[in-house]
Amino acid sequence: MKQFKTIYFIYDADGGLWNEIKYWIKKNLLNEQSTCELCDLSHGKIFVRFEWLKFIKELKKEYKVKVLHRNEIPKYILEKNYRFPCVIGETENELIEILESISFVDSGKPTSVEELREQFYEKVV
Repeated sequence: MKQFKTIYFIYDADGGLWNEIKYWIKKNLLNEQSTCELCDLSHGKIFVRFEWLKFIKELKKEYKVKVLHRNEIPKYILEKNYRFPCVIGETENELIEILESISFVDSGKPTSVEELREQFYEKVV
């Protein structure tokens, strides 16, 4: 098992109030297909899901956890050209993609926070 010092959950959306309003309108009013699968898992139509907060709190007992939007990613992670959404683990020496973008969009994608939690622990244990 890798000893991660930080876990990054990275949304395929930009953060900030205006960007989040635009995202919500595109997703919920215009029904555009440019939605982020991690956003769908972590948030309901308006609010963050309790299950998501509980999962993050659980992880924080063992790791430093950062939940980031595309426009909030540190340069050293951005330079790796990961596809989003994804989950990245940082060790002392390297970045490791725990759940890559395809995990969120293929037929085996998690459909709930609990399934995401299970897939996460399968990869890190």
